Amino acid sequence: MTSVLVLGMFTLAGMAGFAGTPPSEPSTDTRQRITLPRAQRDKILAEMRQMLGSIRGILHGLAANDMPTVERAARVSGMERAADPELKKRVPEGFLKFGLQTHQGFDTLADKARAGGTREEIIKELAALTNNCVGCHGAYRVVEGR
Repeated sequence: MTSVLVLGMFTLAGMAGFAGTPPSEPSTDTRQRITLPRAQRDKILAEMRQMLGSIRGILHGLAANDMPTVERAARVSGMERAADPELKKRVPEGFLKFGLQTHQGFDTLADKARAGGTREEIIKELAALTNNCVGCHGAYRVVEGR
């Protein structure tokens, strides 16, 4: 009898909690959604993580005044590493433009580091480059779908 009473109490408590759950609120995220199949979405997100890793490597190189490290870190996210060309058909032109400018910016930064650019020049280049990151993440969000 006690177990039936306890089970009944949990059932009623669960039903009360379920009944009291408000419906989902619509998202307040106003960024443009880019819906991609999982594989393409994952590829873009991996590319973005790589870019963030490059920024980290560039900063570590700058802190150590080690321009070869800066160059290597930047080159990893240059045009040679741009995502699948098939994405061009599936993403908005503005998103594609941000991506291409960012890859080119990493190559420009790497070239400046190789050519003996100063820390100040590299920092200015990095600041300009991260404007693309902020602009793109502020305008778009990549979601999984068909």
